[in-house]
Amino acid sequence: MFVCRGCLRSLTGSRASPVRSHVLNHMQIVAPSISTRRAYTTKAVNPDLRSAIESAIQSGEQHSPSKENSSVETQRVGDNGGDLAYENVNAKSDEYGKQKYEKKLEATVKRVLRLTTDPYHIAQHVARVLEKGRFDEALMTTRLASRGNKVEVSWNHLIDYLMKNHRLHAAVKLYNEMKKRAQIPNAKTYTIIFRGCAESPHPKLAVSEATRIYNFMIKYGALKPNTIHMNAVLEVCARAGDLESLFTVLATCNGSIRAPDAHTYTIVLNALKFDTSKAGNANMGLIDTEVKREIQKNIHRARAIWSDVIANWRSAKMIIDEHLVTAMGRVLAMGDYKDNESVLELLEQTMNIPRLDKPNAKLPDVSAAGGIGSGAANLPVPESQTVEPGKLSPKARKVLAGSRANKDPLYAKPGNKTLSLIFTVLAATRRTSSAGKYWSYFTNILKVTPDHHSYSWYLRTLATGHASGQVADLIEAMPPTLLTPLTLRRSFTACIHDNLNKNAFDNACRIFKVMTTTQRYPDALAMRLFLQVARGNTRHFHESPPTQQELQQQQQTSSSSSERQRQHDEQPLTGKAAHGAQILRALNHMWEPLRILTGSLSYPNSVTAARSPGEELDRKRGTMQEVSATARRMIAAIDRVTNDEGMIPAGRREVFKLWRTRRIILQKLLERYMRIMYPDGSAAQEERERRTVLEEEERFEARSPLRAVGDSLS
Repeated sequence: MFVCRGCLRSLTGSRASPVRSHVLNHMQIVAPSISTRRAYTTKAVNPDLRSAIESAIQSGEQHSPSKENSSVETQRVGDNGGDLAYENVNAKSDEYGKQKYEKKLEATVKRVLRLTTDPYHIAQHVARVLEKGRFDEALMTTRLASRGNKVEVSWNHLIDYLMKNHRLHAAVKLYNEMKKRAQIPNAKTYTIIFRGCAESPHPKLAVSEATRIYNFMIKYGALKPNTIHMNAVLEVCARAGDLESLFTVLATCNGSIRAPDAHTYTIVLNALKFDTSKAGNANMGLIDTEVKREIQKNIHRARAIWSDVIANWRSAKMIIDEHLVTAMGRVLAMGDYKDNESVLELLEQTMNIPRLDKPNAKLPDVSAAGGIGSGAANLPVPESQTVEPGKLSPKARKVLAGSRANKDPLYAKPGNKTLSLIFTVLAATRRTSSAGKYWSYFTNILKVTPDHHSYSWYLRTLATGHASGQVADLIEAMPPTLLTPLTLRRSFTACIHDNLNKNAFDNACRIFKVMTTTQRYPDALAMRLFLQVARGNTRHFHESPPTQQELQQQQQTSSSSSERQRQHDEQPLTGKAAHGAQILRALNHMWEPLRILTGSLSYPNSVTAARSPGEELDRKRGTMQEVSATARRMIAAIDRVTNDEGMIPAGRREVFKLWRTRRIILQKLLERYMRIMYPDGSAAQEERERRTVLEEEERFEARSPLRAVGDSLS
């Protein structure tokens, strides 16, 4: 009918024409029917109708749009506003560009959906597309497939993709769209949403969304939340530090589908531990008494929760594991002395670990402890007393707990976390002498392979107890891959604190030998600490020397003059001479490693080549500063020995000449490094020179005759 452009122009140009109103009314009736038919794929009306209207407007005169046209355009754009927008469409592009992109995408997706209608294969295709980062195609595929199929797994893949990319709002919006399209969310859907909320960088928003969905599931949802969902929501609240919401969610547990398990209590105890550490470290304007009160309040909460854990454990309603026990132990370890002592009682109660910290405690016999620590991955467990729930399925754990209802409880299997917790408690309670017993018990009887954290905590405990001999034994037994500069520094620090032990320097020499044989380049700070051990371990040199009567008795017992001379030569040095010999021995150990370390600075690093000499200098500046500090300490030690005549025994002047020569070498090395690092002079030297100039000016002004005349006139 409307083929002629003149007719269309007359229709669009005239406002009062009844024919035009009738035609536009017909358009308004047709447009919603077209949009409802394409509601799953596009927001636009029929493209033919759009082109007809646009051509009519372009050929006609410039008039303002009528109310009817504006209502049609509004309905065309906003009819599907609740859907998720596509990613690859620019927000500033026109509506025609969006429609063109959607049409092309729809054609691609329809070609794929012609091949299969199986939800399983559709979900696999969506997962492969998401792996390639094509979210728009996966979203269009899921929307078109939702018309006649139940594709909840595909929706789960989309929500999981958005959660992993930290797009919480978009994921919740997609979850709501899933329900609008008659796709019923399953248990996996809610698990993905809750776990994604736990990993969200916006914890407060995640808590509000997770608790809202969780409460909706409890009150109105056809699918009631289970223990996994409750644990996921608890994890969200724990990561946000919202204890009020956490205990509110914990109150929804019951004895059926939301029965609390070991993971539930582990999350709650870890949240209490985090809140306790935050109150102790942040201070937040609190005094020490208030901080201790907050810590004790959380410990009281943890003890109340632990009473429920023990009740469920003894009634065979749940199985405890190492994570749960150590979580409770970490909370108690933040308390006072009595709280730390109760940790060892906790381990004895739940893991059957004997109290080796008591006086006269002995290690149990290996043959008698054959059942301790044995694996129990298979059901049933008739003789073993420990079990590792992490290797069992939830159904197997429930069957195992029910089978042990009228028997002895199943103890948790200890591991490296338990060993680290024990060393933390021993260091806090100053019972470091028992650390070796626990280490032997875990490594020899329980057959626990120590990891890096266990070695580190054991070393800290021995360093707290100033046990330099055990520290040296541990360093020699540690795998070379676990030896770090920090480990070596802590070892030498333990030898420094053990200065009352006459063998402290010998133990330090053992550690230094391990460092030079296992490390490619020695640590400069560790070498300075080694030198400090040699300079500080001197008490046994200044003990009361043997009396004259004892020396005469030793000479009388000697049969000949040659034997007396030999005894005199073999007699250990005492006093300053022994101290000087010890310092020279340390310097002799340090000389070759220092040469190797300085040699590494003479050539550029071939692995990461620098683009300029300035960049290479910036890389090596820190190492040069450490080597310079070590060289200064060695020069000071040489001066200490060579300037005191009592530190070098008579008849050993060649030693004096040797170290005087080496001192000159160290001094030249130090001067060369200073010129390289500070070509314009060091900052300290410039400051000293500036102060000297100011002082000279002040003295000159004080001696100036004009200043004297001015003072007399004033």
